[in-house]
Amino acid sequence: MEVSSPDKLLFPADGITKAEVVDYYESVADRILPHLEGRPLTLQRFPSGIEAEGFMQKNAGRYFPDSIERVEVPKEGGTTNHPLVDTTEDLLYLVNQNTITFHVWTSRQPHLDRPDRIVLDLDPSDEDGPPRDAARAARELMQEAGLDPGLMTTGSRGYHVVAQIEPSHDFDQVGRWARQLAGIIAARHPETTTTEFLKKKRGGRVFVDWLRNRWAQSVVAAWSLRPRPGAPVATPIGWEELDSTDPDRWTIRDASDREEISWPPPATVDGAKIEELAETHGVDVEEPFDRFGRNT
Repeated sequence: MEVSSPDKLLFPADGITKAEVVDYYESVADRILPHLEGRPLTLQRFPSGIEAEGFMQKNAGRYFPDSIERVEVPKEGGTTNHPLVDTTEDLLYLVNQNTITFHVWTSRQPHLDRPDRIVLDLDPSDEDGPPRDAARAARELMQEAGLDPGLMTTGSRGYHVVAQIEPSHDFDQVGRWARQLAGIIAARHPETTTTEFLKKKRGGRVFVDWLRNRWAQSVVAAWSLRPRPGAPVATPIGWEELDSTDPDRWTIRDASDREEISWPPPATVDGAKIEELAETHGVDVEEPFDRFGRNT
């Protein structure tokens, strides 16, 4: 593929060109594609580089090649035609369209209504460092529920704790479990973690974000670049690396040199255990979630 405007600075402060971004994605194509295949994509694009305004694109462009499959999903008032990618050529086509970050659903074709992972996004407050204790707490709780989660830096300020699951339950059920898991963590560690959406109400605590586990929501894909200084990469890491790896440690310069880390295989969720723990810890998820204040 011929790269258009290869010398365009997509990360101007770091001198990183579009050609370098394309080269990075080509170097990790065999790693990122398994995280993209069959999953509706949302593209985060920056036609003028990350220091200018970018945009999120959910609908596949009419000009996208026919090799990029589209999947039509309903939304309020219409439908969205998300692109799907499963080849290096199509991946690089989208990168050549100034895509910096790939965001994916937690389900994939042919079971879009059945998630195959639970993701807890650990978001620290502005004054805190990496949320390592929260990551360990999430792992411990997931293991109690029969899961074996993996760990990923986000390329930003936090970590994702990711448990692969059998696609046997719908989004309502999986979202309920994710919300309960987050609530249990907050109940066990009330001084350091919270499920409070509003930053002003978090009180310096780590936000245990379960909201990505709902229908049509997305999470950053492993091995994606992030539009931040230094071009950090969302990178799977081993649990033994947690204490020594900041969330933005790996970048376009060195992420492809890492040995690939595979997350544990899918497990069956012990839903009864999660329900039992939620009741024990006083976690009530019956009330509809209201991110503007009622969820404390």
